[in-house]
Amino acid sequence: MNANPKILLYILMISALGINTPLSIVGIISQIAEYFNTSIAISGLYVSSFTFTIAICGLFIPVLFSKYNRKRTFVSILTVFAISNIAIIFTKSIYIASFFRILSAIFYPAFISIALTVCEEIAPKGEEQDYITKILLGISIGSIVGLPITTGLGTIFNYQVAMSWIFAINLLSLILIIIFFPKIKGKAKSYEMPFSSLKSKEFLLATIGIMMMPIGASIVYNYQPYFLQVVSHVYTYKLSIFLFIYGLFSIFGTWLGGKLIAKRDKATILIFQLICGGVFVLLYLFANYLIPVLILILIFGILDGMGYNLIQYIESSVIPDSPELANGVFLSILNGGIALGIAIGGFLVDGFGIMSIFIFGALFLLLAFIILYYIIGIMKMPLKYS
Repeated sequence: MNANPKILLYILMISALGINTPLSIVGIISQIAEYFNTSIAISGLYVSSFTFTIAICGLFIPVLFSKYNRKRTFVSILTVFAISNIAIIFTKSIYIASFFRILSAIFYPAFISIALTVCEEIAPKGEEQDYITKILLGISIGSIVGLPITTGLGTIFNYQVAMSWIFAINLLSLILIIIFFPKIKGKAKSYEMPFSSLKSKEFLLATIGIMMMPIGASIVYNYQPYFLQVVSHVYTYKLSIFLFIYGLFSIFGTWLGGKLIAKRDKATILIFQLICGGVFVLLYLFANYLIPVLILILIFGILDGMGYNLIQYIESSVIPDSPELANGVFLSILNGGIALGIAIGGFLVDGFGIMSIFIFGALFLLLAFIILYYIIGIMKMPLKYS
């Protein structure tokens, strides 16, 4: 392969951004309900079906695709996304739209997992984590930039226009891959599921520990707009502007996380849980003071972005011989944790009030710290770059 690895990296980064934009329709649930003439609850299920499918399929789909030519795999998956998006744009049946949304989500873990694996393979020695971080940045930007664009197009125009921009960015990714990406062979044979690793104490404890991270973060992240409205009295365009700034801080956090892991991986993993939990406690204590609240939420934005790197790094350290599987498990944990955090947070808000999200978010991160300290500090589990 003679292609410039930097060019390949940025093509994959743009593709990761594009393939992540279907997650951005969370901001147009009311427009979806109106377009399909259905309830908000059904529209919510339609939106969340993408995340739930990724959480399930991330456990096995990447392994199934690991033996195939990388370019052919990327082109095939992006073609499925393009066809699915066309069907979603023009159908008036939410059942048909759901079928194609779930269909594309089935192949999402294979694309992201193999993109992460390819980036590590083509990276110059010593720059592996930087290359991985770029793909994670693409995922992060796809959600953060995609959300206001999709929401704006859906609100100003309609659902079909919002979905058309998602189709356009996915089509651009497909064209870039077809024209510029070289043929890269897959593995000689597909990985067998490493059941011995999956049954190991390290894997089980590490997976439980890092699952606590997206649950705790999601409890707070998904309900902080509601908190800002009912407690801090931040509304309308001010709320939108602040959440966009939060997103920019989160992108910076993803970049920062990659740098810190490459330099001090163990310290970064353990200290992260304590700092993030501490921020939640401070938000609980200073909830009635607007400026401290805004500063603390922006700090959480940086930490939230770092979480992508930490979860991927820990999982790839636990399953070092099967990178596609490790990256697939990373996607399952991330999306499964987000879904659980949303569900738990909704129960907490209904049952105990909005302030409870900070206490329970901190408790989940404390559990993550205890488990990860045990496997890293006491069991001495080896990490990839240690």
